Amino acid sequence: MPLSLPHQILAAAISLLLACSAPARPAIPPSGWTIEKIAAPWKLQGFEGNLDLSAIASIDGRSVLVGSDELIAVQPGRLDPAQYLIQADPLLPLLPNPSGKQLEIDIEGIAADPLAHCYYITGSHGVGKKKGEFDETRASIFQLPCDPATGQPQPQKLRRTSLMPWLAQSPTFRDHIKQPLQLNGFNIEGLAFRDGKLFFGVRGPNLQDQTFVIETPAEALFSGALPVCTVHSLPIGPARGIRELAALRDGFVVISGNACAEASKKFPVSQTRMDDKVFDVFLWRPGQNPPLSSIGVLPRPQGKAEGILLLQDAPTFADLLVLFDGAADGGAQTYRLTRP
Repeated sequence: MPLSLPHQILAAAISLLLACSAPARPAIPPSGWTIEKIAAPWKLQGFEGNLDLSAIASIDGRSVLVGSDELIAVQPGRLDPAQYLIQADPLLPLLPNPSGKQLEIDIEGIAADPLAHCYYITGSHGVGKKKGEFDETRASIFQLPCDPATGQPQPQKLRRTSLMPWLAQSPTFRDHIKQPLQLNGFNIEGLAFRDGKLFFGVRGPNLQDQTFVIETPAEALFSGALPVCTVHSLPIGPARGIRELAALRDGFVVISGNACAEASKKFPVSQTRMDDKVFDVFLWRPGQNPPLSSIGVLPRPQGKAEGILLLQDAPTFADLLVLFDGAADGGAQTYRLTRP
């Protein structure tokens, strides 16, 4: 039975509403790469906050540094690829906490500079997801030197800085700092290093279907002066943000997810437009044409994709170890990216 005119109008309105509310897939050209899940799951033994592991990097392919977004410490470890095992060493505090008050850096990225023998560690520079409170410990970036012979961290040489002074004067981000993720607030969730520069992956804000990478010379961040930063726009589509990135011989692999956070008691309305269960994988080549191309969707994620460790970067493929927030031992899995 055909619909009456009022019902036809109502049906058309509903269809239009659904079309407008469902985020469209970004029109990004394919890279020709493929992605597949390979090998057995890894075991990360002895790591604190093992359900909240959020960042990982290796300075020499033998030792690693792992971060949890619930701690003010990082944890060194030893990598055994043959056994799919990373064994933890004792926690390494990054900040003093004489009061015993619960603090967290909200560690969201760790990157390694093998030539300078150091790690870089970044907090989210954002506010708490549930209560929206801002704590300056979250707005921290650390440089942690390591012993060139052993790869062991040297905490006595630790340096700390922040992107907040630069963010406060940035036309792109200044209106979004100290705002909750539910309302498109500023939040860092990835960090990579290449050629003396740090690349911060921005989860939020997503502005006009764009997400961002902040590039800055690493040493300039610790000079005491306002750093010179370059803001790269990545057209990954509505409601999406960067969850992690890593440097490859070709450029950078970027994992994206939901830019916003789910609603909370304090923020009952969120700009979230999709479940945080789909993680797109991109190849980003700054200065190339096109700069951004699609690799695919991360197969069978164990939780929220958070950390990337580049295990091998061969001419025809790259193997990544991916950590998932909310999964035991980070739900660590290996994924192979095959080049065309």
